[in-house]
Amino acid sequence: MKSTFILSLLSSAVLALPAAAAVVQTTGAGSATPGATHLTYAADFDANTSLASPWLEGGLQFTHTGFANDNGGCGYAGENCVDLAAGQVYSQAFSGNYFATAGSNAYLSIRSTATRLNGIEFAVDSGYANIFVMWQTWLNGALTGSGRVSLGAAGVGDVLGLSDAAGFSEVRVYAFDSATDTAGYSVPAIDSVRAFTIPEPGSLALASLAGLGVAGVRRRRRG
Repeated sequence: MKSTFILSLLSSAVLALPAAAAVVQTTGAGSATPGATHLTYAADFDANTSLASPWLEGGLQFTHTGFANDNGGCGYAGENCVDLAAGQVYSQAFSGNYFATAGSNAYLSIRSTATRLNGIEFAVDSGYANIFVMWQTWLNGALTGSGRVSLGAAGVGDVLGLSDAAGFSEVRVYAFDSATDTAGYSVPAIDSVRAFTIPEPGSLALASLAGLGVAGVRRRRRG
């Protein structure tokens, strides 16, 4: 009877383990981060006045595959914008300096330098008149999610949020001139990155205990 009870308990534990998650796309500040108590990573690029790539900040690594000149004509730290009137900024969603690139199929990469991320949000703008973003999430070199979203007009921008209970280790961000493009000339720009990681769930430890319990029951039966 004891063996039957243990097997029943272990079966319930296995059924309670979380199913495979999927990436959820949201927009707006705070849409993908649960609050300050879980906020683990933050980057604003204000110290990156040389537009370095790779750039390390707040436990995240930022790189790009295209080229970076002077952040869309706005110089370093958002100064000296040759195409904007006095007092204006490159994007209403940005503050100070930002991270940008341009080129054929160019993308911005955001990586966690420690563990996988469960949620991230960042302000996005584009060198095009309208902001059409394509994003991808990756985990240990494998593509785990992708999507496209329109974030309005350039110079305004918005915040893109991505969350996944299973986690991801990298996000890639593209910006094309069409809502349907998946390749071509890409000019993405990001700022105000916020991300978090959920602590490893106890379900993994529970699964290990379940395996030990089953082994113990088998030994008892053989005995």
